[in-house]
Amino acid sequence: MSENTDIQRQISELSRLIGPDCRVADLFYRRGKLYWKCGRRAEAITDFNSAVALDPQSPAGAYLDMTTDIMDFYNTDLYNP
Repeated sequence: MSENTDIQRQISELSRLIGPDCRVADLFYRRGKLYWKCGRRAEAITDFNSAVALDPQSPAGAYLDMTTDIMDFYNTDLYNP
């Protein structure tokens, strides 16, 4: 089984556990890390925000800061004056 297939399987399983009324920050945090790993940046950031909203002490806060730094670094407007 390829790594990408395994990641997609894990995302599907976490999505099933999360459902519409989930209040478990760790599930959003874990799925966000998987989204980031496979390049789905917007979904990762959404999940990190959801995790922090549910639990301000979640490690997702550090990932949210990291994603903001990375996205700011790759701002193409900075390279095209």
